Amino acid sequence: MSLGRILVVSNGYGEDVGAAEVIRALPLHDVEVSVYPLVGLGHLYPAGIRLLDPRRNFPSRGFGLRAGWGTLRTLREDLSSGWLGFWRAQRRSLRTQRGHADLVVAVGDVYCLAMASLARRPVVFLAAPKSEHIAPHTPLELWMIRRLACQVFTRDEVTAAALRRRGVRAEFLGFWVMDALQFTGEDFGLAPARPVITILPGSKPPAFDNLGALLRATNAAARLVTAPPAVILAWSPQLSTDRLAEVVTASGGVWLAPRRFRFEEIEVMVVTDRYGDALRRATAVLGMAGAAHEQAAGLGKPVVAFPGSGPQFTPSFLEEQQRLLGDALVATSDWAEAGRALAALLGDQGERERRGRIGRERQGGVGAAAAIARYLLDRLTAPRLSA
Repeated sequence: MSLGRILVVSNGYGEDVGAAEVIRALPLHDVEVSVYPLVGLGHLYPAGIRLLDPRRNFPSRGFGLRAGWGTLRTLREDLSSGWLGFWRAQRRSLRTQRGHADLVVAVGDVYCLAMASLARRPVVFLAAPKSEHIAPHTPLELWMIRRLACQVFTRDEVTAAALRRRGVRAEFLGFWVMDALQFTGEDFGLAPARPVITILPGSKPPAFDNLGALLRATNAAARLVTAPPAVILAWSPQLSTDRLAEVVTASGGVWLAPRRFRFEEIEVMVVTDRYGDALRRATAVLGMAGAAHEQAAGLGKPVVAFPGSGPQFTPSFLEEQQRLLGDALVATSDWAEAGRALAALLGDQGERERRGRIGRERQGGVGAAAAIARYLLDRLTAPRLSA
């Protein structure tokens, strides 16, 4: 007999990562789970989970609103692709869930919370992108959270404490995205003492355009240190490896094997799986990513980053991420400065350890997904489910 029905609503790739881990921690043989990813297609969710429609990718990849639509061109592209009609269809789809779920989980920002509330059931809010380290919740956001959420789980303790002071039921159990990391013990054939730079170009199409600058930064760092580092490129399985090969060749790289190439003075190993191992093996990380940077920081790995092309990794986004992660992240202006910062980290163990401690403190440990899943089960099996 089913313990109940849960509807999960998310609005971003990083949000999907964490939401999927909470779902995996539920006893899916006893709980019926449906998911509506408001952004993207929802490929990260476990097999067999029902995904609601409509689902689509738009040119902004969901980052348009965060960056003020980035540019007028991005706004025009999204609107000309039918975003407004799609948004109306999303609202209709969520309204059809009234009476079909016992509990709703919103993973994202207050926009996601508002959309999830259309199902007219109690909403547990996983406030994924918002942190007091970046900016406090606005009065309007606080009003929406008080009105629409029965319980809030935050990504850090400082945010939970701030919400509690404002009359919101909020708790920090750890950042659930950390639970998505899996480790196999793979060492990639590298000697334990050899320094390693792991490159995180992100999981969206701008990764192709940004790869050349990331490689130039890595090469610059390698020239400035005495011990030559190994280099791992953690390439998202969502992105084409055929196009990756073309981009590397066009940038001047030479392929040595299907998953290994040379770029000027560095040799790069391409990893499309064993992502957790690639992060754990890193001495330092260079990237233009979102959730992946946060996971690296949570593992105690210092991150160096600089703005790239596209609507995601903009200067303003990098500034927000630096406030979120503190000294766990070194924000630089371009690839040349990033190369110097990376070399300095490789040569200073004490500084790496200092920044690593900050990253672990900001992100918390593992286990949040399981703790949140236990809360959801307790709420489903309570004598009365109330908002």
